Amino acid sequence: MSDQVKSKKRVADHGEVFTSEREVNAMLDLVKQETERIDSRFLEPACGTGNFLVEILNRKLKIVKDRYKKSQIEFERNAIIAISSIYGVDILQDNAIECRDRLFEIFDVIYTRLYKTDCKEDCRVLSHLI
Repeated sequence: MSDQVKSKKRVADHGEVFTSEREVNAMLDLVKQETERIDSRFLEPACGTGNFLVEILNRKLKIVKDRYKKSQIEFERNAIIAISSIYGVDILQDNAIECRDRLFEIFDVIYTRLYKTDCKEDCRVLSHLI
């Protein structure tokens, strides 16, 4: 099975086929300015496990990190704005859960690298609830 299909049954039952990274990047490059605006809103109505939303969040958090890494409070505030402007819906609950977990992991890795032991659990919890 390719990374675009979990199972033939899921394709048959739900039409589930995931978009490849190459296609995601090519499509998002068409709206590059929007993907780099921290507060720009994105809705993915068939998010699957989050291939589009993951790349959007990566792009937004790169901007947040570049601009605000010297101030933890400003980084946290703008990272939450970036995260809270991304919306995803999927018909399959396991996909929605996996998408949310992937998005949290992206934030948490960057946050932990930047602030190590100074990371705030409240910020982590908030970023995962959104």
